[in-house]
Amino acid sequence: MKVANNTVVTLTYTLHNDTKEGAVIDQATKEHPLEGIFGHGMFLPRFEECLQGLEPGDTFGFHLTPAEGYGERNEDMVLTAKKDMFLDENGKLSELCKEGNTLQFNVGNGIMPGKIKKVSVELVEIDFNHELAGVPLYFEGEILAVRELKEEDLGGGCGHCDGGCDKGSCDGGCDSCK
Repeated sequence: MKVANNTVVTLTYTLHNDTKEGAVIDQATKEHPLEGIFGHGMFLPRFEECLQGLEPGDTFGFHLTPAEGYGERNEDMVLTAKKDMFLDENGKLSELCKEGNTLQFNVGNGIMPGKIKKVSVELVEIDFNHELAGVPLYFEGEILAVRELKEEDLGGGCGHCDGGCDKGSCDGGCDSCK
């Protein structure tokens, strides 16, 4: 079976910075492979495009520009907050508010990770860019298995929401959820 939308793919990969010779950023091995559903937003769109049509045993290697990966760095995504936001119930700075820590922040309509870049006397600088924003990527690996998508893979959802809805509350316009 070939990699296609609505298949479950098990694969290995090594993610390098920029080229095959670049520093290793992340890895999934045969002992601990990556498994995911294609065509449901679980993978980067360009990553999926590069693997379409491959079969178990096929190897791959391809480059993604920052725009095809996690986007370009956006300095507008580096924000400053008052240090008071990070005080605990005793008025002391939370132990979690340390340079280099990544925290979860409530923003607008959800939760977003932000990395503490700098803590000064009155302010905290937080970077909401993805840690790989602006980084050219090189993936290499092997397709280990491809199988048909089963309903239980979706966690009982509608298929549109990757299991996140109860088939009655999907706001994605799915026929099965209307």
